[in-house]
This record gives sequence, C-alpha cells and structure tokens, in this order.
Amino acid sequence: MEPSMFDTLLSLPLFQGLGHDDLTRILESTRLDFETIEEGHVLHHQDQPCNGLLFLLEGEVLSQRLSADRSWSVEETLAVPSVVGLEVLYGSTRHHLQTLTTASTCRLLFIDKRTISALTAYFEVFRLNVLNQLTTAVVRNELTDWLPAEENLRGRIRAFMRAHVSRPAGRKRFNIPMWILGRYLGEDKRYVSYALHEMQAAGLLILERRSIEVPSFEALLKADLGN
Repeated sequence: MEPSMFDTLLSLPLFQGLGHDDLTRILESTRLDFETIEEGHVLHHQDQPCNGLLFLLEGEVLSQRLSADRSWSVEETLAVPSVVGLEVLYGSTRHHLQTLTTASTCRLLFIDKRTISALTAYFEVFRLNVLNQLTTAVVRNELTDWLPAEENLRGRIRAFMRAHVSRPAGRKRFNIPMWILGRYLGEDKRYVSYALHEMQAAGLLILERRSIEVPSFEALLKADLGN
C-alpha cells in the first residue's frame, strides 16, 4: 500500500494510535470508499438514516441544521479532518442531525456500519477512539449546560448561539427571524434588535434580512459584552 494511505488514516480521529500491522490488516481486508466530490453536492439530508461514518479529509463541507419546527436553522463549516455520524450510528436516534453539502471540491471516505462494528470489535485502539469521541461529546455538552448565566441580553444571545453550534469556532450563520430569537430569549423583538445592532457595531456580528452571520465565533466568545 502507498505510504500516503497510512498517513491519511492516521490523520483521522478513529484511526490514530493504530500500529503499522493493524493498519495493513485494515487496508487489505476492509473496503474503504474514498471519493472526490465536486462543490454543491448534498452528501446527506437531515433526518436521513445514518448507515455509516463519513470522514472529511480535504475541502469545505457546509452543515445546515434545522430546528424541530423548521422555522430557523444554523449553518457552519465543518472542521477537516473530522468524522460525521458517530453519535447517531447506534442507539435510538439513527438519523442524521444535519444536512451536509460540499462547499468546495472535497475528498471523503465513507465506511458502512457493518465495517465500523467489525473494526470496533477487532481493534482495541479503534474501539477506545470511538469511546473517546463519544464521551468527549457528552462531556462538552454537559459543560455547556453548566456555564455561568450571562448578565445581559447580549450575553444571552451569545449563550443561545453557543448552545446551537456543533463546534465553537469559525464562521456561523443563524437563519432566524428576530421575533423567533426573542421567543427563545423571552424578550420583545425590539430589544433583541437593539442588542444585535450593538453587537454588530462591536464587529462581532453581521446582520442581514432574517439572518445573523458570526464571522469569528472565537471572537464572539472572547468579547466583553459589558453589563
């Protein structure tokens, strides 16, 4: 096998730590579907059944997650390399949580559920990596739920945004009318509008019709939003 294949697998969270012999066995006995997909291709839709794991190797992939009532959504670019679908591959909820669309030419790897189950059973390092990914996600969500309460409306807007992104970094877009955001926050939409415009004046947001763009989520989290 080409050395670059080993490097590709070792760059992925679930394969890190596997030895040369184990990787050789995997490459010789396992079907790995590497694909190059052009921009604008829908990889899967929200609520579509999850039949395996999608590994993002190169390029940009846009994630869009709709609210339960389909009245608003969040868009963000996923980190590369990363894996999609692990949290819904097993258990009671086995449907994708977001719609994924390629935002550039992307290199991807898909591994079906049966193969993932076999790798988890036969390779201890792979199994531990799966558990590490799942427990890290659980702890991250728990910590978010127990963060200190924000002191003002600007801070509560930030907390709402932080609770609805998959990764607190990078560019985000919230496609949400102000009256719906106000309903979540328990505030009149006029006050929500004032707070958002103050955050825009501070360079933290870009307001558009029925949407809010966050150029840098890291900057939003670090910002002193005052009293």
